[in-house]
Amino acid sequence: MLVLWPDAADVLRDMIRDQGLDPNRVESPESAWRVFWAFLAIDIDGLEPNQAGLEDGFEVAWGRPSWSDGLPSLSFCRHLAVEAAWPAPTGYAPEHWKLSLDMVFRDQAAFADVGELNTQGSGVYHGRTGPAMADALREVLWEVEHLPALQALWRSTPLWSTVSFGLRGPRRRPVEKFDAKQMAAYNDWRARHG
Repeated sequence: MLVLWPDAADVLRDMIRDQGLDPNRVESPESAWRVFWAFLAIDIDGLEPNQAGLEDGFEVAWGRPSWSDGLPSLSFCRHLAVEAAWPAPTGYAPEHWKLSLDMVFRDQAAFADVGELNTQGSGVYHGRTGPAMADALREVLWEVEHLPALQALWRSTPLWSTVSFGLRGPRRRPVEKFDAKQMAAYNDWRARHG
């Protein structure tokens, strides 16, 4: 299956619904992970071809970010470097987009360390096929299995969840020069991530 990059969030939402889940209230991280893992196998069209394998990656992130009002969160993220919609003023750079399935949990004593762990995520893994991908997936699950706070999140029911998709990283063009579509994407991203 080949999906145009702007449609990736809708495809993930549809895959979640196909499993009888609600994208805004998934039942568990484990069920969401199975869907996300299948989503990682889908090829995305429109990615920047000159990124030496760094155009598509994934990570698992956790913590107590401001967008969740400091509540414990767990996110399954896919990072995409897409062909820029405009020429950058000082050389070419692709746009970096982040698609994530974000889950937020009611605070519990078992989650006390979620914001204090030595890392707030798995790091971004690239190399979507073959042994490297299988190793990366195993490493992420190893972290979940060996960190008690993550084990507790993994076994819990989220208060709510959402699929978000927006630009990430430094902008290469002043906001005031965005066209209407770029401004809408930017405003959506700002609304979600501050």
